[in-house]
Amino acid sequence: MLKKILLSGIFCEVEPPATLCSTVLSRIAKARRRAARIQFTIQTSIGFISGMLLVPLASSIGQELHTSGFYEYVSLFFTLESDTLSASWTQLAYSLLESLPSVALLLTSFTLGVLGWSVYKMLGSRRAAFSSLVQL
Repeated sequence: MLKKILLSGIFCEVEPPATLCSTVLSRIAKARRRAARIQFTIQTSIGFISGMLLVPLASSIGQELHTSGFYEYVSLFFTLESDTLSASWTQLAYSLLESLPSVALLLTSFTLGVLGWSVYKMLGSRRAAFSSLVQL
């Protein structure tokens, strides 16, 4: 006949070391801090690059606004009399919109969005990246 063998008789009960829990938790905390530092570095790099891109984009917008005649159309709003302005405001508004450098403004707004997003993410990961380890 088959004998029932109890597993407790074969295997001895082994107690884990007393420091196992604190060791595992400290390694998890170190890994989370390392991941947060990597994320912080990436977000800082993206923010720095997008901030550097804003300089040539701003000068490009200024140059395109100057060459397109945008300033002249804007100055018409202040120099025209109210009768003339009310009679031809649609043509003046369309001319003003046509003279805007839309590609440069679109690129600048995209770059500002990326810069804002990276600063937001960078500030969020800053606390986790540079916090001290809690000893358990």
